[in-house]
Amino acid sequence: MKHFIRRCAAAGLALALTVTAASASYALGWDLHTGQVPLSQGATLGKNIFWSDSYSNLRHEYYISYTPNENVVPTVAYGSKVLDRLTLSSMAKSLENQGKRVVSGINGDWYVLSTGSTVGLLVTDGVVRATPYYNNAWAIGFNEDGTAFIGQPALSTNVTFGGATYKLSGAINKVRKITASDTSGGLTLLTSDFASTTQNTDPGVDVILTPVDDGTGAYATQPTIGKQVQYTVDQVLESTGSIAIPEGKAVLTMNAKDNADILAKLRALQPGDTVTLSITSTDERWNSVTQALGGTYKIVTDGKVVSSGLPSERTAWTAVGVKADGTVIFYTLDGKQSGYSVGCTLSQAAQRLVELGCVEAIAMDGGGSTTIGATYPDTDGMQVVNRPSDGSQRANSTAIFLTTTLQPTGELDSYYVTPTDSMLLSGATVQLSATGLDTSYYPTDGGTVSWSVSDGGGTVSESGLFTAGSTSGFCQVTATDGSHSGTAYLTTVATPDTITISNESTGSKVTSLNLNPGQQVNLKASATYRTLALTAQDTCFTWSLDPSLGTVDANGVLTASQNSGSGNLTISAGGKSVTIPMTIASHVKTLETCEGDLSAFQNTDTATAEAETGLDFVHNGKQSLKLSYDAASGSASLATTLAIPNGESWLGMWVYGNGSGNTLMATTADQDGQTQQFLLTALDFTGWKYVMVQLPAGAVSLSSLDVIYGGGAERQTGSIWLDQLVTANQQVTDTTAPTVSVSVKGTQLTATVKDDLDQTISQGNVTLTYDGEVLTGAWNESTGTLTATLPAADSGYHRVTVTASDASGNLARASADVQPSSSRTSPFGDMTGHWAEPYATFLYDQGISQGTGGATPQYQPNKNISRAEFFALVARWMDLDLEQYASVELPFADADAIPAWALNEIKAMYSLGILQGASSGGQLLANPMSTITRAEAITILGRTQARGFTANDLTFDDAGQVPSWALSYTEILVTQGVVSGNNNLIRPSDSITRGEVAKLLYAML
Repeated sequence: MKHFIRRCAAAGLALALTVTAASASYALGWDLHTGQVPLSQGATLGKNIFWSDSYSNLRHEYYISYTPNENVVPTVAYGSKVLDRLTLSSMAKSLENQGKRVVSGINGDWYVLSTGSTVGLLVTDGVVRATPYYNNAWAIGFNEDGTAFIGQPALSTNVTFGGATYKLSGAINKVRKITASDTSGGLTLLTSDFASTTQNTDPGVDVILTPVDDGTGAYATQPTIGKQVQYTVDQVLESTGSIAIPEGKAVLTMNAKDNADILAKLRALQPGDTVTLSITSTDERWNSVTQALGGTYKIVTDGKVVSSGLPSERTAWTAVGVKADGTVIFYTLDGKQSGYSVGCTLSQAAQRLVELGCVEAIAMDGGGSTTIGATYPDTDGMQVVNRPSDGSQRANSTAIFLTTTLQPTGELDSYYVTPTDSMLLSGATVQLSATGLDTSYYPTDGGTVSWSVSDGGGTVSESGLFTAGSTSGFCQVTATDGSHSGTAYLTTVATPDTITISNESTGSKVTSLNLNPGQQVNLKASATYRTLALTAQDTCFTWSLDPSLGTVDANGVLTASQNSGSGNLTISAGGKSVTIPMTIASHVKTLETCEGDLSAFQNTDTATAEAETGLDFVHNGKQSLKLSYDAASGSASLATTLAIPNGESWLGMWVYGNGSGNTLMATTADQDGQTQQFLLTALDFTGWKYVMVQLPAGAVSLSSLDVIYGGGAERQTGSIWLDQLVTANQQVTDTTAPTVSVSVKGTQLTATVKDDLDQTISQGNVTLTYDGEVLTGAWNESTGTLTATLPAADSGYHRVTVTASDASGNLARASADVQPSSSRTSPFGDMTGHWAEPYATFLYDQGISQGTGGATPQYQPNKNISRAEFFALVARWMDLDLEQYASVELPFADADAIPAWALNEIKAMYSLGILQGASSGGQLLANPMSTITRAEAITILGRTQARGFTANDLTFDDAGQVPSWALSYTEILVTQGVVSGNNNLIRPSDSITRGEVAKLLYAML
């Protein structure tokens, strides 16, 4: 006892700020919550949740407290046959189909897994359905008035025939064993309760018997403790195995390998002979039982836990105990479910039953078999109330129920208050309701009730709305009409263990917030104590937000400010808090990339749209929109059908001005079709300029782009170029490209794409190529991760590249190399050991360069490459259909000097705007046979790429020597890592060698 007191005192300190325990269980831990539900006359469902310090985990117990009475009686049940196995719910349904109301039920005794045969005693309606395997087994017996006792039946079962009496060593309704040396071998009596057949698997002697009813009541017609059953012999069979058991009859059976003398006596029986069965117990209490069921262990005797012989396994348990006043406890404790109930040892379960007042107790089957059910007053059938550790109900052999045949009386006797038990956070509310129950515990009309709170904090309104108080503790809320009452059991927790925030709309957990300016989100807070969910409303928590980030009300509705920023949202209750980092960020959404067919634009009499691919007039990608106008009437309008995303307030685009002095405007429409024209920019500049303006309020679509004549001479007509139209929630110019990283392990590629402004990058903005060919991968937009399976490595070199574009058209790329699967010999006779060998080999494998040809071709890596050779390599590298360009007219004065093997290639380069030629003496020259400089080669390759890649400043010592016309391309390719210097020199004016070209072409993929 002193140990118990010390433990209470120590743990009381830990619980002082949380739940003040009404009591603690020495066996199971600290009370977290308790509740009771009235089920029927003399029957109440109890529920307790404990916290175990030893395991830092929960324990859930459920039990029925039963005061014996004649209206609600214990009912032992099994399937239609003794060997059947059914779930508790299935057995309950069978009883309900018999017209009984199942008040509650628990699982029963052990059974043999292989056969379903119950191990202990089984008595229903006063009939012995099965005797125990072991003579010293314990059982619980129930009398007709519901009273119960626990004892050892120690039954003597004998049969008398042929002038002699023999012990039924094989017992009644147990699977027959093989030899007399087996403790359950010998004579066995099987009634039609057992199964449809004898289940015998070996030869034996079977005597079919019919019970005799002499009409005097001197004999029972079925096996009964304290009475005899007289049978007459129908047949004596030499059976080779199992035979049918006729309904209402019995079979006296013995294995053919068993006792020869007894077998001879059985064979000597004749039809009409008499066989008498006798079942007796030295404890006369068993003579009057109407229901009885064996148990696995006797666990409490004279109010003390049985000190030895109990298993130490920590699991779920089922038990039945009897208190000194006759009250019966049908007990279960869940187990093997961390975070819900970790179970206990059988000794702990016994100690708990002693704490509940039991002086005698017996254990039933546990583990996955442990199941308890109840029929609540407002339901029509039994439902399982615990959580079986198998995850579902196990089919068991037997069960004990409380049943009643009481019918509704309509006479008000009490109130059923729901919810019957709850755990609440301080300040939380729960609406209680009171339903009238009649004298048979069926719902009936009640009167007007008043509410009161006792044994704990909190308040309750006239309508039954309970509000948890500021201190932790248990309380009871009672509804009464002055004569009749009912109670709910509530627990208040002042300081939770955890606070969790979720999005009310999506239900997803929130650990951080990334919002747009002005965005509103409805947050929901929830709390747990010792992993148990607490009833709580958002108003139970204190919501605190950095003022610069916006506002949050008591219901968790957060409205972001109109300005970008970052900070914290803090939610607290009872000294516990959680902090959610929050960011308000601008975003950009792509409205029109100006790639593709430009179908969102419709020509009018005054303005037309066409695709522009000349790189000087493309800002992002490989195409822009060329807007040609005729504003002779004062204005020109190009119609559009661009829908503006909801919530967007700014419009941005790149405009290539023509210095006309005219004005570029736009017209939007709202949802009612009302239009409004607004200014984009004056066209008083030449070249590219980024324009971003605020949209008219309520704009849902962009209906036209308008050029207004500004009065300049001969400026009524002309062209301007537009590219990458976007919308945004704030005025923002995004010129920062995403970051891309790529890694390859074996055949598995993983790439990540991140952007400083766009929270997500859409799948259409991410491209994976393998040697320049598009390869399909799996894109996870939420994480910005691309995964793909690459072709298996072979004898060649390969290049994989991931290219990504953000909503503003900014491009970024990253690449990785795939090495040959084995050592590769160069196809060129002069490349072995050369630094450019992998790149030249790649060009050979791809059919781009065969070198000098012949049996052993030479690549000549250190030779300066001519312009014609370079253009031919680039054209083949681009995999162009050169026949498409055969009819192109070249403007070069030295076109005749172009060798035939490079003619179509140069025509293609010129047609695509990649080759522009050099001006000399008033003539445009291709200079096909001249060597090409590094700056020229970089410029040509740069023109093959889409526009929009980042161009960082050059840091080479000779960066100032890069020609202006090559500077942007050089910056881009250096930023991408395609071009690198040597000794911090880029040597822009030096001729480029064939080896250097091979590396550039490979790196550009």
